[in-house]
Amino acid sequence: MTLLIWPFALVAEGFRVATLHAELTRKGPGLLLRDIERGKDKQLAALAQVVQVLNPDVLLLTKVDFDAGLQTSEALRAFLEYPHMLAYAPNSMQPVALDLDGDGRKPDRQVWARYAGEGAMLLLSRYPISLSFHLNDLLWTDVPDARMPEYEDKRPFPSEGARDAQKLVGQGFWVVQIDLDDDPPVAMALFQNQAPVFDGPEDMNGLRSRAQLGLLSAVMDGEHGPFPKERFVLLGNTNLDPERGDGDRGAMARMLHDPRIKDPEPLTDAGGTATAYWDNPGPMRVSYVLPSRDWDILDAGVFWPNQGPLRDVAEQASRHRLVWVDIRQ
Repeated sequence: MTLLIWPFALVAEGFRVATLHAELTRKGPGLLLRDIERGKDKQLAALAQVVQVLNPDVLLLTKVDFDAGLQTSEALRAFLEYPHMLAYAPNSMQPVALDLDGDGRKPDRQVWARYAGEGAMLLLSRYPISLSFHLNDLLWTDVPDARMPEYEDKRPFPSEGARDAQKLVGQGFWVVQIDLDDDPPVAMALFQNQAPVFDGPEDMNGLRSRAQLGLLSAVMDGEHGPFPKERFVLLGNTNLDPERGDGDRGAMARMLHDPRIKDPEPLTDAGGTATAYWDNPGPMRVSYVLPSRDWDILDAGVFWPNQGPLRDVAEQASRHRLVWVDIRQ
């Protein structure tokens, strides 16, 4: 594979953290693993080239297929040449003997998916990873002050039983520790939030998206487990833009102004902050790398070349773009 050099990709010092909503899903279980093993898939080849060019020390991939034996995760780790990984079963693996979404059909899964394990998270790292805790099992009803979907007459949507069984997190919310060679460890809160659309007047997905975003503040407050006041990074896909699109844009804007973190405002080659593009509503910023305020930010960007061969590579890899930040203390 020919390595194409991007002029702003190399970092002489510091620590590069990145995330990409990779859209590494297929039409059924096991097909992504098949494509990795065959070695002929154009999307995977493009992803490998993006990773080679940017060379993150830590890379969170969201929307990646998962299997219980971790065969797909391990194959992707080896393909992208990372020594360490963390993969954890998403809630799309969790069946529930209830109708959770109100479509009249049961059983359901805790999060909508075409098949068990579709669209999970995968963390890759040059340094050892340890899981501090996860919030995948947190019930929505156990979140203080969280609004839950209701019918117009205030009955729980779609039923009281479904409300009591509904977990808040969709595909994942993990807190991990990255153990650097000669420096103190780095804590990371990793997330992939619900899209705030594709529902009805009950606004189930929108309310769930808002509550999932609130978990970031709660974790920084130490409400769910030990979390440091410094040397941390929030990393993942909120499915929310602070200025456009559906969902609680104000909540996303407030998060970006939280005094405990810095927003590096990574830019594309064209000068915008978008990390994905749809025909409607257009360019949106939905993936984030947010370091704690004690880090020095050396550089940041969204890998979105607007010309040359790397433009086609980025487009082939995903409709989304990789977001990276170089930090140092």
